[in-house]
Amino acid sequence: MPAWAESYADSPIPGWQAVIFEGLTQYSQRDDCVLADARSSASGLIREPLKPLSQAPVLRWAWRAEAPLRQGNAAPEKMKAGDDFVARVYVIHKGFFPWQTRAINYVWSREYPVGASWPNPFTSNAMMVVVQSGTEGLGQWQEFTRDVRKDFRDYFGMDIERVDAVAVMTDTDNSQGNAQACYRLPSLSAP
Repeated sequence: MPAWAESYADSPIPGWQAVIFEGLTQYSQRDDCVLADARSSASGLIREPLKPLSQAPVLRWAWRAEAPLRQGNAAPEKMKAGDDFVARVYVIHKGFFPWQTRAINYVWSREYPVGASWPNPFTSNAMMVVVQSGTEGLGQWQEFTRDVRKDFRDYFGMDIERVDAVAVMTDTDNSQGNAQACYRLPSLSAP
């Protein structure tokens, strides 16, 4: 579990644990997705993968949002005060020491084009990778696949054998805004 989280709690979603950073994003099971509702909050759902990357190196998920994140401030995403996203999925590889832990956040950016990346403003041990941008695709399911091993090589120069956690998060704590997204929860699978 990420060392920078404030706490953990039970989750209403079976098999997933809530990880709390600031306030509580509400997650609820719907017929076809898990709905996240963030109001000046940042908490996510996290779970440990069931298979090693040698068996399941491909991360798959889908998300949908009806509206972009509504900010309470005008801070850009690359700044701490604007580090919020209507939807994000991330993978965590723990190091022997907490400062060796690395994470990749796949995000729906409100400012940057698909393919853009930058270090998280709170820790350079996490990379932000844009997989969806702006208002394009609002109201429609967006499906994604990522080669996690390749991404860790590309962004951290690491050849990893395992992912220790997979998570989703809709967060608005820094921008003091509101956001909602529906997730078809991520899983690692064979190519």
